[in-house]
Amino acid sequence: MADRIMEGFLSRQYEAGMQLAGESDLLDLVPLATPPPNRYMAHFTCRGLTRSRSGEIVEANDFAVEIWFPDDYLRSRDPRLPYRVLSWLMPRSIWHPNISNELPLICVGRLTPGTDLVTIIYQVYEIITYNKVTMVETDALNKEACAWARRHLHRFPIDRRPLKRRSLDLSFKLQGK
Repeated sequence: MADRIMEGFLSRQYEAGMQLAGESDLLDLVPLATPPPNRYMAHFTCRGLTRSRSGEIVEANDFAVEIWFPDDYLRSRDPRLPYRVLSWLMPRSIWHPNISNELPLICVGRLTPGTDLVTIIYQVYEIITYNKVTMVETDALNKEACAWARRHLHRFPIDRRPLKRRSLDLSFKLQGK
């Protein structure tokens, strides 16, 4: 890799991403390239929604997205950058306004060059769990899911657990007799 700035960026993303995965019960982060990796599979075991073959909207807990940092990631002015960086992997029956069922597209909103891996992972997690949702059909990748979501606001968020495990400080003082 000739670009030392990009190589440094990728090294920092790897360290931060693996640290987050180590501190999460809901995320498994798999590098898909040699260190420093520019491609990952983020596997989430949080609760989200899918559409069954019968058309029923049901909860599921197995989701995956690919995250790819192209060589021009830090300098790109391409407005399609989010669609180059993120690819929805599974399940294809995902039910969310920000995720297409027909194409491997997920929209996390505005993604600027240099947005870090941990931020992207959190944005994907918030979408899967319906903590973040677009409620305007003209801006949705799945218009039918968008209309459904507006009618079912009482169900959101689907999963309230934090992505990162909370630490507890359990310190005790023994009192003398």
